[in-house]
Amino acid sequence: MTKTMSDITGCSKCNIKFNGFETLNEDELNAFKESHCKVVYQKGETIIKEGTRCNNIICIKKGYAKLYIKGLENKNIIIKVLKEGDFIVSPGLFTDNLNHFSVSALTEMDTCLISVEAFTSAFRNNICFAEQILKLNHQITTDLYHQLINFSHKKMTGRIANTILYLSEKIYHSRNFYTTLSRQDIADLSSVSKESLIRVLKDFKESGIISINGNQIEINSPKTLENISRVG
Repeated sequence: MTKTMSDITGCSKCNIKFNGFETLNEDELNAFKESHCKVVYQKGETIIKEGTRCNNIICIKKGYAKLYIKGLENKNIIIKVLKEGDFIVSPGLFTDNLNHFSVSALTEMDTCLISVEAFTSAFRNNICFAEQILKLNHQITTDLYHQLINFSHKKMTGRIANTILYLSEKIYHSRNFYTTLSRQDIADLSSVSKESLIRVLKDFKESGIISINGNQIEINSPKTLENISRVG
């Protein structure tokens, strides 16, 4: 982890558009600027650990991260992949002040850390900003609901098909993408074992549904994959 102080341009000149920040007034943006610092995380480095105190709001300027919780037998359950333009607010910020999930870097990441005090002040005084933050946390809750449905009602092939479509549509925005997730990460995102994931990916490849070359994945038959995801 490499940490530097904020630059002279400040948050108002940032070229990354964080949802909700456009509602902040000049004083709130200045408070963000004065309280924040830049941090570079290396691949595999822990950014947030479940159960620790909420110390900062983390804005992702470059790179990818995984947001996950610990399941039974210390197995990770990945809730979502985070990317440029996302920022991380713990749902415990306004309750017990604890992080209820972990976040670790999938690639090298450029981030800005904003103090909790500056953030909560803007939240309490700017209704439009508060609405955007509530929408963000509601989206995380919705993602949890979707994961619960996937894990409870879909078979292994349906879960994995759903994960491939999620990466294609929500993260990389392409049917032909290079994923920064390991096979274990994809398995954790699908709530299956690594061995089961590899077997299903092989079946999808042999059926011509997808093409795989290392971490490069191409969806050849999106309709078929969508049907597998839907029927589970």
